Amino acid sequence: MKKEIEMDYKQSVVIKTSKELAFEALMTGVDQWWGEVDHPAQGEGDVFTVSWGEPWYQFKIIEYNPFSKITWECIEANQIIEGLEGVEKEWVGTKLIWRIESKGDDMVQVSMEHHGLIPEFVCFNVCSSAWDHFITESLKDHLEKSG
Repeated sequence: MKKEIEMDYKQSVVIKTSKELAFEALMTGVDQWWGEVDHPAQGEGDVFTVSWGEPWYQFKIIEYNPFSKITWECIEANQIIEGLEGVEKEWVGTKLIWRIESKGDDMVQVSMEHHGLIPEFVCFNVCSSAWDHFITESLKDHLEKSG
């Protein structure tokens, strides 16, 4: 029996910043590059919500390794994408795995795997395009301007 291979969304970007600042952007600075946050996450077990008015996602930090890796699990959502039906809860149960790796003097690579965001999802094309923007442009610009 042939097992289907999941194709989770993955993206990475090299940024002129420190591991400390990149880690901070993924914990307490999410509102600076992604969306409004109800309160900054401080460590493993913390729950926070990222929103843009009506659409929102609630995450729990399930893995916390300072300056190297953080995993957020989507525990609740109200995803709204104009023109797409059935996307409200698609992210629930998915995991955002963030890795930070040094790449020489004053450079880090930030990689993100959205485990569970697969091509079969109704929102896959819209969500992956949005992630491309937020990771390779918004997060990168925020860190390079604040560093």
